Amino acid sequence: MSSYPIYFKEPVRWLRYHAHNRPHLFYSGFIAFMGPVFIVFVTPLRRQFLYEDAKPLPLDGYPIPKGKRKEIKGFDDE
Repeated sequence: MSSYPIYFKEPVRWLRYHAHNRPHLFYSGFIAFMGPVFIVFVTPLRRQFLYEDAKPLPLDGYPIPKGKRKEIKGFDDE
């Protein structure tokens, strides 16, 4: 086995070393690094080519329907 690579001298070798010996840390770091990239680049592309954002929910909630509510029967809740 070769010696442990030093990050500042050989960053590519250091990344390759950790991808082979500690893949759980390497790929979790890779996913964390790609999060902001997806926010910056993929979100505008999604809005343009796939679908628009959903309508925001009303801040005061949904209106209560007028009229009498139906009485539910047939359940053993009581």
